[in-house]
Amino acid sequence: MKVNLKRSWHTKLIYSYFPLFLLTISILIFLSFLIVNELSRNETKKADMISTRYIISTLERSLGDIEMRLLDDIGTNKMYSRFLEAQEGQLSSAFLYDAASGLGRMLDQQGTVQSIYLYRLADSRILTPRGMVNLDEFEDRAYIEQALKNRQNLGWNQPRSYKERSFDVPSQVISMNKWLPLPWGGEGLLVISIRVYALERQIDNMTDANLSFLQVKDSHNQLVYSAHQIASGDGNILNRVQSEKLGLTFESGIQTGHLYSWVSLVSYVWIGIGILTIAGAVAGLIYITRRNVRPIQLMMNRIQELQPRVQEEEAAPSVKDELALIDRALEHLIAQTVDYEKQHHENLLIHRRQLLVDLMEGERMDSFRQRLRHLLPLEERFLEPKSAAVLVSEMNGTDLPGNQNILKMALMNVFKELVQRENGLGAWAEWFGYRRLIIVVASDEKEGLSRELLIELSKQMHMWIAEHFRIRFTFGIGQTVSGWDDITRSYASADAGLQHRLTLGQDAIVLSEQLPDQTELHSYKYLQMLADIVREFRLTGDEWRTQLDQMFIAFSENQMNDKDIRMLVQSLIQMLAREFGELSERLQHQFDESTLARLRAQIQEADTLERIREILLEWLKEVYRNYVAVNETKSHRAMINELRVYIEEHFDDPDLSLKHLSDRFQISGKYASYLFKEEFDMKFVDFLVKLRVEKACRMLATSDTAIQDIAQQVGYANAISFGRVFKRVMNVTPGDYRKQFGRPEEK
Repeated sequence: MKVNLKRSWHTKLIYSYFPLFLLTISILIFLSFLIVNELSRNETKKADMISTRYIISTLERSLGDIEMRLLDDIGTNKMYSRFLEAQEGQLSSAFLYDAASGLGRMLDQQGTVQSIYLYRLADSRILTPRGMVNLDEFEDRAYIEQALKNRQNLGWNQPRSYKERSFDVPSQVISMNKWLPLPWGGEGLLVISIRVYALERQIDNMTDANLSFLQVKDSHNQLVYSAHQIASGDGNILNRVQSEKLGLTFESGIQTGHLYSWVSLVSYVWIGIGILTIAGAVAGLIYITRRNVRPIQLMMNRIQELQPRVQEEEAAPSVKDELALIDRALEHLIAQTVDYEKQHHENLLIHRRQLLVDLMEGERMDSFRQRLRHLLPLEERFLEPKSAAVLVSEMNGTDLPGNQNILKMALMNVFKELVQRENGLGAWAEWFGYRRLIIVVASDEKEGLSRELLIELSKQMHMWIAEHFRIRFTFGIGQTVSGWDDITRSYASADAGLQHRLTLGQDAIVLSEQLPDQTELHSYKYLQMLADIVREFRLTGDEWRTQLDQMFIAFSENQMNDKDIRMLVQSLIQMLAREFGELSERLQHQFDESTLARLRAQIQEADTLERIREILLEWLKEVYRNYVAVNETKSHRAMINELRVYIEEHFDDPDLSLKHLSDRFQISGKYASYLFKEEFDMKFVDFLVKLRVEKACRMLATSDTAIQDIAQQVGYANAISFGRVFKRVMNVTPGDYRKQFGRPEEK
């Protein structure tokens, strides 16, 4: 059955590609417009900035020239210096007329200057081009008063309304003032005012009303002037530039409709070239799709030939949908291939692992070589090795989780690759459980497996895994044997070596030849060590630390296996729990089931003998501190009670003191004082005085005994000392106390 794809497939390709082609062209045109737009805006903004800065610099330079010329004329003319230095009535009318005329000539020479006048500080008189005037009569006196208040303001001020006489028409000016004589001045003030109108005309001459706009604002953001009376609402503000000299802000931009007008200058020639390019691309698209139809048609014909004839009628309706037919065929084929490969791989891994298990245990050896050649866990040249050895690597700490199959496969492959990097060596690695990985190293040479080589390989594996996976393994290196028949013996020796990794695996490697000849546990010897440690604990001596170190040294010297070491450590914990677990609540917490379970887990996970000793020593230190604290608390209470009873019985002894107590109870006076402070919250002296005064009060109230005798009976050598102490405590003398509380006299 042939499938005609010439029309249907070709049409589908055209319909599939053409929208994408048009979308791509549209996006390119849109991006080009955006790029041109942004370039136009940036260049326009730069040009506008240059124009605005030029206008500002021109204005500043113009005002600066006016300022310099006027200051030069004023400074070089001795007449104005004489005016500022003179007192009222010293200058003639002719002099004043000449000085005013000079100011008038300066005003005429500068067309943009509205006014110029001198203020004499000595008598508040003002010289203008019209003559002399008092400050009170001068209309611009507010500006002079402001200048007098702020002597540091010597630049151009904000635009303001100005007139000299009350009947003058006010005009907008910007002013600046200088103190005379220059540079600091102390005699008078020169004020120059420039017409704002002149500056506006200058700005208008430097701007094009049809293309751009420019507006000037003062320090309060109030509009001062807009060039050609054009507001910013008619265009986009592109730049804001502030003039420090003038104190004004210039905002400029381009009129709406002119910002992108140059884009229309694109030549129609390029438009034509673009249309021709699109037409050529469409023709090429049609040609390429037509060529691609041929291999698709061949593929469809082959798929139809492979379809069973029984299904031809069912497949006929779907022939029109070539993509669906190809998709179903490929999906079915891929699914079958994946399932087959997955099943084959899983079966291969299971069979290889079982083969290695049988090999290590010496079972089913009659069919071993046949299964070995079928499964090929090694390269063919290592299927009959001249020498072989088993490396058993066991993970320290906790087991790998059961779902970490990818990590286990990675570790297995890493071990194999590290071995196979050595020339003439093959490797076969399989996991036995979650902790143990078996590696068979094979060589096609009889002397190819030296012990040094195996040790070096184990070190490389240990370092690489610890660095990249943060997992630590201990390696047991079995004996080197001549072939598969003796490989069980190599595995047994490697496994036995791992039983001693706490004492032999300091470098994470245990050699089979390092195993001790006699591994019998001398129980009586170690049980005596445990009993000695417990006895030292009971006596609160420090020897238990030394005995603990000696026990671990004996473990290492006797090369005991890991199981026996952990068993003895657990026995020590149980003996301590029976001996001290019920003494107090603090010690009960140290021996409760949760604490002991956590301690056992840490000991079980420890991968070195030194680590077990550190864990056990840390726990023993805590137990020892609590036990010593319990003992000290008991003796502390007994000592306090004994001291209190003794003082209550002998407080009337004049020789009773801290030294007396120290000698009596064999403790230091400082410690005795500490005991009193802690138990009774008072010093020993205060406690003794309290007992003596209480007894004296009873005797004074109930007897007629002389005060001298009472003083001696409560422990004082004379009545003076007794009276002083009694008054300090009771706020009354012994005699007054007897009068207040003593029994009445018989009549």
